[in-house]
Amino acid sequence: MERRTKIIATIGPASDSESELRKIIDAGMDVARLGLAHGTLDEAIERYKRIRQVAADLSKRVGILVDLPGPKIRCAAFSDEGAELLKDSEISIVPGNSGSNEKTIEVDYESVLDDLLPGDVIPLVMVKLW
Repeated sequence: MERRTKIIATIGPASDSESELRKIIDAGMDVARLGLAHGTLDEAIERYKRIRQVAADLSKRVGILVDLPGPKIRCAAFSDEGAELLKDSEISIVPGNSGSNEKTIEVDYESVLDDLLPGDVIPLVMVKLW
């Protein structure tokens, strides 16, 4: 009896080698999920090609599901010295693009004040580039 349930596996840096893909496909993966929220488009394209090649080598049909990232809200730039955001400190998040500091973070989303409520948790991902 043919299986009616499909097995979807997320393929990322830990599972995208040819040898790992062979194991996953042999174990019954029907659909490979490629998440585009992290990594580059070029990396995702290489994963796609590798999945297709390994599946063809094994004479297996494997679907590809591409998970597109949601919208990202960007902060206005901080000064060259940066800013230290301390745990449990109070900051304001407001629309704008003139600059951010340790007390106020400006974001490129005009409706931020309409869509947030007091007490909402906002995850921040800050990256130091130099």
